[in-house]
Amino acid sequence: MVDALLKEMQPEVSELTFTNLFVWRESEPAQLSRLDETVLIQRRRQRDGRLRLMPPLGKQPLLDVLEALKDAAREHQPLPPLYGLTGAQALELSSRGVRAESSRDDWDYVYLTGELADLPGDRYHPKRNLIAQCLSRHECEYVRVKPSVIAECLQLQAEWCSLRNCDLVPGLAAENRAIKQLFKHYEALGVFGGAIYVDGRLQAFTVAEPLNDETAVIHFEKANPEIKGLYQLINQRFCQRALRGFRFVNREQDLGVPALRKAKLGYYPHHMVEKHIAYLA
Repeated sequence: MVDALLKEMQPEVSELTFTNLFVWRESEPAQLSRLDETVLIQRRRQRDGRLRLMPPLGKQPLLDVLEALKDAAREHQPLPPLYGLTGAQALELSSRGVRAESSRDDWDYVYLTGELADLPGDRYHPKRNLIAQCLSRHECEYVRVKPSVIAECLQLQAEWCSLRNCDLVPGLAAENRAIKQLFKHYEALGVFGGAIYVDGRLQAFTVAEPLNDETAVIHFEKANPEIKGLYQLINQRFCQRALRGFRFVNREQDLGVPALRKAKLGYYPHHMVEKHIAYLA
């Protein structure tokens, strides 16, 4: 049901996939409800523990959905904020007196697939140099992630978490659970991934799925941080081998983490998906 509605909706916001809702459900529980032909999603964010509504799924105009919700809220409880609105949706609500504001930490970074695959020009020279160093020092083999490879991906994730003390960092612990859920239900979710063996051992993996007809969204990307240039290599190889059919790659948000923001900006996004929060109470 959700996949069919999203296929029709053609979302740009990275959270609007069934995979995202499902694999993060332990740390960010999601509730679904019907309103006529519209599906509503309410989610509790792991970051602050607060409830958020997500953009309604379906053809019914946003303003009509909100009017119906407000009628229901008068009898029960105030509506939580509506998260993940596009700029056009936020402008539409603002014109009706609803307070909406941009949420920069949640903006999605969107890149041209061809640029990530080819790394052309002088500005990508440092990335090409790191990849060249990796390839000169190691024997690297790219493979498609299939069921026979998943156990090794999970082993790499366990080693990565051990280095980062995931159990002591709530966000990393939540991500670890989400990755385990994704691989447990890998085939049913319809995702696809790539991995790299370095000197005969799996040392990097990445997993994505279609977000809309033109865009793939990368949910997770992990590599052994001790192998210089490996993150750059898995990013490039995956775009070359698996994503050529998509014009764009959405690499999700930076959550306001300075190092993550620097890394994402370092790949020169084609554009950002600016997300807004509207306060409906």
